Amino acid sequence: MAAALKQGAVHVDAVEIDPAIYNLGLRDHPDQPYKNPRVSIHIDDGRSYLRRTDRQYDLIVYALVDSLVLHSGYSNIRLESFLFTKEAFEDIKARLKPGGIFAAYNSFRQGWVVGRLTKMMRGAFGCEPLVMSLPYTECITPNAPFNRCTFILDGSNSATLERIRQRLSESPYQINNAPELNDHINGFDHIPTSVAGGAASGWNRISLTKVEERKTEAVPTDDWPFLYLREAVVPALNLRGIAIIAILSAALIFAFSPARRAMPNWRMFFIGAGFMLIETKSVVHMALLFGSTWMVNSIVFAAILVMILCSNLFVLIFKPRRLWPQYALLAAALLVGFLVPMHTFLNLPGAQHILVPCAVVFVPIFFAGIVFAMAFRDSREPDADFGSNIAGAILGGVCESLSLMIGFNNLLVVALLFYGLSAVLNRRAPALSPAVPRT
Repeated sequence: MAAALKQGAVHVDAVEIDPAIYNLGLRDHPDQPYKNPRVSIHIDDGRSYLRRTDRQYDLIVYALVDSLVLHSGYSNIRLESFLFTKEAFEDIKARLKPGGIFAAYNSFRQGWVVGRLTKMMRGAFGCEPLVMSLPYTECITPNAPFNRCTFILDGSNSATLERIRQRLSESPYQINNAPELNDHINGFDHIPTSVAGGAASGWNRISLTKVEERKTEAVPTDDWPFLYLREAVVPALNLRGIAIIAILSAALIFAFSPARRAMPNWRMFFIGAGFMLIETKSVVHMALLFGSTWMVNSIVFAAILVMILCSNLFVLIFKPRRLWPQYALLAAALLVGFLVPMHTFLNLPGAQHILVPCAVVFVPIFFAGIVFAMAFRDSREPDADFGSNIAGAILGGVCESLSLMIGFNNLLVVALLFYGLSAVLNRRAPALSPAVPRT
């Protein structure tokens, strides 16, 4: 941003998701770009801003986009995951002026990540990306160790991009480790030996870098937004965590469950598992539609709680007796969510952009809440049945890791399977031994 202002940019829109980082820049940035009248600050998710704005840009930059944290404990996505998907790069293309350029730079750490990004950009912009690394390397390979700052430029039919490509092909650019030495030189000339008392040290070559891509490179999408996951698998780290959770859960159940008096209620167990997956899908796709911000996260959880309250009030007031109509409505709502991609709703006008996707996401929670409330209302052992439901929720949380293999949309299929099992297993399994009379 500061560099753009120095080069005479008429207007800059700066988007930052974290207000704390903005406040640090406002207070400590030596060039004070945030106080420049040519700069507009937007505390928002980058993907959300691109979809809502009607501005067209000469240059869009992803500057060190790396959150290092998860968006939510209910999912394996990071705050920036939806910025690096096939659909996200198509959103960028839609916001660029004719001949505009998209730039991304970061220390991507793995060569195959750079290859994945170049493949997505080529698919979105229809032009071969321009890649540079610092320190310079001639070729970035998928499997070799790689720990360099990498710059990637691309655009659709951009004459500026082609001029940069031609200039770097003719002669490398030179840049010094000391920023103050770069302000008044032509970096395409020979290394200026007269700078800094004749010292020629600290100069770095910047030139075009070749990127080797894997032939079967997976492309992240809004349904599978895992830029840093090399293959569609559940990593060993996740499997170890799942094993630890399973062992601890089994130990707690063995230690505290009244096994002689009651067996698990399998209906309540699979209701808990299915509901956890529906909740995960809701959190993830609301982040896609409205941005990966903590405010959106808070509103989603509040809406989930409100829908659960409405479900309980419905059961209390109307006292439904038959459970199968609720299962049928729940299955229909889940099928709608599965068959209609969330990005279908991105371009809806006005209030429809909010109301329609919220209905698709939260209506299944309402019917799932009715199913739970009716099953719990008719329970003869509410303590054991509620424990069965909590145990099922643990299973649902563990199954959320399947999204790393099958994507988030297919989690609804797994949820349908769980609810189908809960509808079939409508009777408690017989106890292994007679109940022990209380004294």
